[in-house]
Order: sequence, then structure tokens, then C-alpha cells
Amino acid sequence: MLQSLIEQKRVLGVYVSEHELPDCLTAHQWALIEILAPFEELTKKVSSYDALASDVIPAVTVLVRLLNRETDEDHGVKTMKATLLTAVKKRFSGVETNPLYFISTILDPRYKDRFFSTNTASEAKLHLKQELQMMSRAESEGSRAEAAEPPAKLFLKAQASTGSSLDTVFEEIAMEQAQAAQPLAAGAAIELDTYLGEAPSPREDSPLKYWGVNKIRFPTLAKMARKYLSAPCSSVESERLFSSVSHIIDENRNRLTADNAGKLLFFKKKKPATHFF
Repeated sequence: MLQSLIEQKRVLGVYVSEHELPDCLTAHQWALIEILAPFEELTKKVSSYDALASDVIPAVTVLVRLLNRETDEDHGVKTMKATLLTAVKKRFSGVETNPLYFISTILDPRYKDRFFSTNTASEAKLHLKQELQMMSRAESEGSRAEAAEPPAKLFLKAQASTGSSLDTVFEEIAMEQAQAAQPLAAGAAIELDTYLGEAPSPREDSPLKYWGVNKIRFPTLAKMARKYLSAPCSSVESERLFSSVSHIIDENRNRLTADNAGKLLFFKKKKPATHFF
């Protein structure tokens, strides 16, 4: 809403002037709206049904950069920008040290390691490499243990298993910190170095589609991406889900069973654009 209001700023000014109306907003108030517009846009983004936990760190990084920029229109609103910047840093001070957020961000092909601050990017990649090595080790030990079992037991086990301005800043950060060639490590570390060495995907692309296509190239990373990219960005979509129940179960359908209500809710909320890998 704020963005559309900014786009109509000139039209509103002409209309007010032609009809000799009092100014609806002062220049200072217009400046405040322009500062708050990115907050509204990012709030809608992280509240959408397809928002992931990987969207948090890039959103905070973009907000911090926007608030740090000095423009000619900052006169009279510098104090507000400084207050907002302090509040953003305080509220999100721990996101880059939370494994859920920094691992999901690295595994999101739109962001990778481009949106971290300088002192946490290397630590996040090191932590991810260690977890990848642990996953690879656990899978190899599991395969050896399975190979040691008698054929009859393996057969039974197999049978059981079958039952706007923001866009510019996003692109700007994504193109920075180009990955230099790094010495190849063993195992999963090679996957990670190769993956990070490639350019980020466009922001409008789906990370789930990316891993569905590239799971053969990066099998270990794809398994970890499936784990971490399943986390939603916020609880907004679950709240919408609960609200939708009131449109399905009402006084005219009070004999609807819980099983049928669940099926109707599933069909109502199922998104055809969702892809699993």
C-alpha cells in the first residue's frame, strides 16, 4: 500500500493543487513513507505462503544497508532512520549465529553466502561443512552396517519400506563477494565449494525447484536442503490456515466430520506451484 501511495505522489499533488485542497501530506511525511515502504514490502514477502527461513538474514541485511545509506532526501528523517537501524540490529542480532537461519540461507541458491556480514560468513560455512561431513559419515556407516546384514533380513526390510528498490539492493549484494577458486576438499566439501562458486539464482526463482533439478549434482547438499528449507519463515501461513477453518466449518455445516474438514482444508490451501524434491 505504501509503495502504491508513493507511485501516486505526483498525481495526488496535481489533484490537490487543481481542487485547491489542503496538503494531504507534508514533504516530511512523504519522506517517512518512503523509509517505511521497504519494511512493508519485506513484511509481505516473509508473510507469503512460500517464504522460507532462508529469507530472514537477506531481509535483515537489505534493511540495514538501506537504512545506512545517506541520500539528499534524508533531511529531517535522519533521527528516525538511526532509530530504525538500531531497532533492526537489536531485534535480529542473533539470526546470523542461529544454525537454522544461516544454514538455510547458504543452502538457498538465491542467497548462498552473499548476505552475511564479514565476520560470520566464514564461520557459517565452516559449521555447514562440519555438518555435511557428519552427515556423509553417518550415511557411510549406515550403508556398511546394512551391507553386513544377511540377505534374508535385507529382503524383509525392503518389503517393509515399500508399504522495487529492494530488488536492486538484493541484486547488488548477490553480485558482491565473488567466490575465488578454493582448493578442493574431500567428499561433501567439494559439493559445497562447487555450489558456492556458482552465481546465485534470480530472486524470483524457487529454491525447491533448484534442488529438485540439482540433487544429482549435489546429493549431500540436496538432502540437507530438504531438511532446512522446509522451515517456514514465520507463523503467518499457519495462522491463515487456522482462519480458513472458519470458512469451512460453520452453522450450516456443523455435522462435517473432522476427517472431511481436514480434506477440504487441504484442497483449499494446496498450492499447485509447490514442488518437492
